[in-house]
Amino acid sequence: MTMEPPRRPSNPWAQFEEGIESAIDTQAMPAGIEEDADDEMPVYMMLSRLTERGRDRVKDHPERILEVNHEVEQRGCSVVAQYALMGLYDFVTIIKAPNNEAMHRLAIELGARGTIETQTYPAIPTEDFINAMKQPGD
Repeated sequence: MTMEPPRRPSNPWAQFEEGIESAIDTQAMPAGIEEDADDEMPVYMMLSRLTERGRDRVKDHPERILEVNHEVEQRGCSVVAQYALMGLYDFVTIIKAPNNEAMHRLAIELGARGTIETQTYPAIPTEDFINAMKQPGD
């Protein structure tokens, strides 16, 4: 009696890996993030961590998240995409803002409420980064 070796389960990451490879091949934006051809505002990635007060508010009124996003838009910025996370941070928000100063002001105003702590990073499209790296150095 011959025994067949146990079958390995299919790769649960296969679909994810295919999506990443497709995005790399086409230089596409991640799902849920659309590029505006006429919008040249800088892009920022804001990582947010809820404070105890913020967790209480979101637990009782989760729709408050969308209200804050609307307030961001009233300040001349736009929320391009937002995702809830598990781990050190609770949310990642992709924001377009007119400039660094506007983004600084927004981050300070949001943090001053006492419901979130943020870390914000400027983000440039990969193609722009590659072009900058091809420029002769100083």
